[in-house]
Amino acid sequence: MESSPSRTVGSPTTPATKTSVPIQKDDLLEVIPTPEIQNWMTTIEQCLNEICTISSEGKLNMEQKLRISNLCRKVTHGTSQMAVQYQALKIKVSRAHTVISSLEDQMDVSQRLKDLQQHIDESMKPTMGTSFADMVKKGANNFIHPSKLQSVAIYPEDKSKSSEETKTLVQKIIRPEQMKLHVRGLRKTKNGGVIISTDTKDDIEKLKQSEQLTKSGFTIDEHRKRNPRVVVIGVPSAMQENEVFNCLYHQNIADKLQNCDLEMFLASVKLSHKSGKKDAETCNYIIEVSPAIRKALISKERVFVNWSSCPVRDFTLVTRCYKCHQYGHAAKYCRETTHTCGHCGEQGHTLKECPKKVDEPKCATCFHFKKPDNHNTGASDCPAKIIAERRYINSIDYAGA
Repeated sequence: MESSPSRTVGSPTTPATKTSVPIQKDDLLEVIPTPEIQNWMTTIEQCLNEICTISSEGKLNMEQKLRISNLCRKVTHGTSQMAVQYQALKIKVSRAHTVISSLEDQMDVSQRLKDLQQHIDESMKPTMGTSFADMVKKGANNFIHPSKLQSVAIYPEDKSKSSEETKTLVQKIIRPEQMKLHVRGLRKTKNGGVIISTDTKDDIEKLKQSEQLTKSGFTIDEHRKRNPRVVVIGVPSAMQENEVFNCLYHQNIADKLQNCDLEMFLASVKLSHKSGKKDAETCNYIIEVSPAIRKALISKERVFVNWSSCPVRDFTLVTRCYKCHQYGHAAKYCRETTHTCGHCGEQGHTLKECPKKVDEPKCATCFHFKKPDNHNTGASDCPAKIIAERRYINSIDYAGA
């Protein structure tokens, strides 16, 4: 008798087959909406009431009618319990999803802090055979010198097109030999677009005036460069952000940029983030500044902040995803479904789970692109990292560098 309700449940609840569909990451919070469950419950109850009504009208004895009525009550009770348990499970899934997202963010921040520390340590090391006096004499010669390439971004009007489709179509439409273009690079970018780099501004104008591109439904935008970022190392942690910015202006900028007052300075600088150990006496300020202020700040390789003399460097650290170990995005935006090991470069496990820890490390980034990988992932001399940093540098407005 106890098995009967489970058989009865299966018949009226046919829509429940939806739950067998594989759950995607974005669907975890709402697998089946509550109103739909309530509709199913109402339908089941109506079916059971009909059964009771039919049995009462039929040629059944009292014992048979009572058994049917009891079974219907058991089905109703069991279905209600199932709905309650489902709601409880959905709450647990929601909480787990929140915890996982938080952990991914923490792992991403941890990886970025490690990369930043490595970047700072390397920038602080003097070159072998170079004295401190020699480093001071270099002064402005240590400036970053981005390439003089000109760039233009091309986007499709059809937002569903991928960057690969745009790239293929642009290469069919544009004939560099006919337009006498000196193309230095063609790469994909977000929103289905591509970026073309050329030697001269004239080449960019030719592309912007191309009727073939506009007639084919493409939008052409001159690639806008971003403001540079610098890292000020060893800022006293006890100081507030506004105190630090005031010191940077009065002790370092006011005499160098006489046409820049405090109000203009504060409007031209923005704190990107801080780095360093949580309870340390000093921390590092990564700030976004205008090209002119950046040049004034790093011209002497040090800035004065209250009683401190702080090294200052161009901040060219590019984001590396800890999940796939490719450059240019954070882990929480990664499209890969599986982890890539930072030690052996293989997919399917993390660094902690790597079965090849006794072997020499391989760069996961270079291993992915089938390039020489006999170095650590994220190493300062990694070709992939150097290319990513060079691309980042070329996207920054270093006017006057």
